[in-house]
Formats: sequence, C-alpha cells, structure tokens
Amino acid sequence: ALRPPPKNLIPPRFTLSLSHPRLLRCAMSAPVAVARGLNLHLKSGGQRLHILKDVSLELLPGEVTAVVGPSGSGKTSLLMVLSGLEQASSGSVTIDGTEIAGMDEDRLAIFRRRALGILFQNFHLIPSLTALENVALTLEIADPAMPWSTVRDRAAQALADVGLAQRAGHLPSALSGGEQQRVGLARAMVGGPKLLLADEPTGNLDQETGAHVIELMFALARERGTSILLITHDPGLATKADRQLRMNEGHLSAVAAA
Repeated sequence: ALRPPPKNLIPPRFTLSLSHPRLLRCAMSAPVAVARGLNLHLKSGGQRLHILKDVSLELLPGEVTAVVGPSGSGKTSLLMVLSGLEQASSGSVTIDGTEIAGMDEDRLAIFRRRALGILFQNFHLIPSLTALENVALTLEIADPAMPWSTVRDRAAQALADVGLAQRAGHLPSALSGGEQQRVGLARAMVGGPKLLLADEPTGNLDQETGAHVIELMFALARERGTSILLITHDPGLATKADRQLRMNEGHLSAVAAA
C-alpha cells in the first residue's frame, strides 16, 4: 500500500489533503509547470507598469489550481506569460521540462501545440467550420502529416467525451453557449496537453451550464493527468479546485484551505 511521506517532506499546500489518494499522487509527482521569480513590466500611456511582481508557482499533474483576485490584479497576465503569449521581463517558465524563455514565435507555436491547451471565455470557434472541423483543426495544425481519417476519429472521440457526438456536423451558430464551450474544451484537450489554461471559462454561461462545463473539464483533466490553471472571479467555482491562489496587485499568494 502507498504510505504518505513524512509530513516535513510534504509541500504545505498538500498537508490538509493527503487523505485523498489522487492528491497524494499529485504531491509525489514532478511538476508540469514551474514559474520562478516572474516579473512583467508593460508600458501604458507613457508609464511603465509593474504587472507581475516576483511570482513563483508549481503546477502538478492532475491538479486543479484556481487563481482568484480582483480585475486588473494580473491574473490573465500570468496566464499569458505561462502560455508564452507574453514574455516576462524577468524570471523563468518551464513547462513539461522545457524552458520557454528565449524561444522565437515559431518554436513557441510548435511547443504550445504539443504541451498546452487553452480554453477561452469567448469560445473563439471558427464560425464557418463545424464542431468536428473546429476540433480537428487543432490536430491538423499540430501534425500536418496526420492522416485525415485519424484526425477525424480523434476529433469525433473528443466531441463524444464532452457529450456532443450528435452535434459534430453543426456550425457554432447552431449551438448554444454551453455547447460551444464544450466544443472549445474538446479542442483544448484533443491533443493530450500537459497543461490546460482556462481563462474565465464560465464567464459567458449561466450558472447551471457553467457548472456542467466545469465538471466535464475537471473530470477529463484529472482522468488524463492534465494540470489545470483556472482563472476565475467566481469564489464558488474556485472552491471546487484542489488549491486556490490569490492574485493581488501583481503578487501571488496561497489561500488557506478551509
């Protein structure tokens, strides 16, 4: 039987949760993502703004981490830096063992296709493509040599995993908001990412629909060992995560477990 390691070897964020076998496995796993000493400066209106202030964190396989905080506190900027869509002014980001600082845009794009999934608040589906084609496009871009039959089958399975097998041939305009976000989730997960970055994924959904999308997202990620970083304004949603962090004026800190 797997026995918990001595408490003095356990990171503080896990000491209240080791009775759960899955969280124990998370605690003993190598991090999917590690950020160290991140600082981000941006210019606005002639002023130099300090957006992220010495931010460090680790994200583990199968772990859901929620980041909460007021608007303008730096939550989305953190997500942008972790995805390589914004370059930090200083500090380092390592994802799946690869340091992304210094990569050019082409290498970053290739890396994102392999290691990351991103779920947006506003869905960002291509309106002229069906649900199946929107999901398939991710695989086609990631591996242009993949046979269409393989792409089609994997995309169809990803839609089935989110309960949309019967909607594969529909355009986004024929889908509800919840269905569009589930297509977005299928698209984000179809490539088997190590890290899923979700930026207010329920922000445009009603409470019941949003709860269903979150349940699907958490279940898929935990089943596959994907780490989730969830940006949210919703305190109730944040409590469903394994761990909560708070961003305030560019500083990131832990939220004490209840």
